[in-house]
Amino acid sequence: MVEFFITENNEIEIASYDAGTTLADLTAELEAFRKTAPELKTGKCKGCGECCSDNIPVLGLDLALLGIDAAALASDPAALEPGSASAGSDLSKPVSYSGHDAVDFLVLPDKPDMAFRRKAIKEMCGWTSISELEATLLFEYNNAEPLILSRQASGECCFLKDGLCSRYGRRPYSCGLYLCNMGKRLAYIQEMIVRQGTWHAYCKLGWISKADIPHNPFLKADSYDKLLVSDFEYDLRNASEQLFFYF
Repeated sequence: MVEFFITENNEIEIASYDAGTTLADLTAELEAFRKTAPELKTGKCKGCGECCSDNIPVLGLDLALLGIDAAALASDPAALEPGSASAGSDLSKPVSYSGHDAVDFLVLPDKPDMAFRRKAIKEMCGWTSISELEATLLFEYNNAEPLILSRQASGECCFLKDGLCSRYGRRPYSCGLYLCNMGKRLAYIQEMIVRQGTWHAYCKLGWISKADIPHNPFLKADSYDKLLVSDFEYDLRNASEQLFFYF
């Protein structure tokens, strides 16, 4: 069970959740709660389409949901060359891959620079007294360029039709969790899910190995109803304060 409340700024915030609350539970209960507050914009949200013009992250577990064979893409080096779908691509232009023409709705970022990652984490640990895990999580938070859905020429998501999602039942997880009026704690949990899900997507595509992200909660399960919300609510305040003081 998840408890939400409405802040004085008319934001939906999470108050608490049971130890066994899963990511699937979080989206389902958030959907139910927002409908109990019709005075808020999201209380009657049926698809204004505003959030569908943002970059929409596609996480590792979303690939299969969208019908994308990550293993097939990973086994075809030409399909995953940066030039095929790199960061900065025209998001209004669908992306296709050699041998995988059905995948015409995914835009890939550049591959992560693992040498830079290792160097940055080592330096953060050397400059401060934060742990390697804290440094890793901070790095991954700030350096997670997600796979995203391509956009139509209008700037809207490729799946948006007549103001409504044409793939609503099989949309990326972040679509179901996101609200335009999230409180700080709820937004932080959402951001950590997206960032860890992004690094998991890199792993699914064969860009990095499981050994590179042993802390990643997504390695524990193959569906959102088996992943716990508590695994994504990292307390990085100490690490952030130390880095802020150093710089």
